[in-house]
Amino acid sequence: SMREPAVIRAAAEPGGPEFEPFLTAREVAERLRIAPCTVLRYFDDGVLPGRRLRVGRGRPVRFRWSEIEAALLEKER
Repeated sequence: SMREPAVIRAAAEPGGPEFEPFLTAREVAERLRIAPCTVLRYFDDGVLPGRRLRVGRGRPVRFRWSEIEAALLEKER
């Protein structure tokens, strides 16, 4: 069987190299139990950190959960 590249194996290991999947607004919305449009509004207002992709229809926004968590913890202080 084909062995997966070391990069993928390392990425799957907790505490491996800096690898974290990007989340869509819908995925963030599900985790926070709010509407996807609210996630995007928070992104536009600078409440939630994310990045707008250079390519794709409507230049979609992607998020990292670790950055969302850190932002929410900041807000609670």
